[in-house]
Amino acid sequence: MTDFATQGPSEEDPRIGRAAARLVLAALASTEAEETAAASISRADLWAHARRVQGDPVNFAAERAIRTDPEAARLYRRLLSFQAVARSELAAAAYDSSATHRRIGSFELDVIEEDDAPPALVIQCLSDSVPAPTMIEVVSIEGVVRLSLPAPVDKHIVIDLPRQDAERDLLRLMLANPLAGVYLL
Repeated sequence: MTDFATQGPSEEDPRIGRAAARLVLAALASTEAEETAAASISRADLWAHARRVQGDPVNFAAERAIRTDPEAARLYRRLLSFQAVARSELAAAAYDSSATHRRIGSFELDVIEEDDAPPALVIQCLSDSVPAPTMIEVVSIEGVVRLSLPAPVDKHIVIDLPRQDAERDLLRLMLANPLAGVYLL
């Protein structure tokens, strides 16, 4: 392993991502004014909401602020992004380079498009110990789409993405964009 005190880290060293994430989170905490999170919710409440364990009670004030205040929503998405970087072994984005297949932690996402059926999003859980997500949020230049997910069946969650449903069709298009941020909540 690399001695960071005497020489720079190699690009393959998995500690780079975690160290970078800690530095970014520390910079966020120290340089952003408290007012940027809006008067409706404190940064500490947003951080607690972003770090809550699935199944724990939800802070409805935080949810309301995220949905109604663009600045709080921006900060919340930044916090989620920093968490993704901190949890990533190589500090890579939470997706790979192929447009219709992504891997986010213990989940694989595939958009399946066949001629005789409407497109579908299939989320496969690769681990028995990780609870299934209940929502998916995709953020890109086109906007933000947030949908509830059905309960998994045999470790798979399937959502139809018909082109007639504007919100689901937008989700399909956004998932095809490799620059879109995908969050499983």
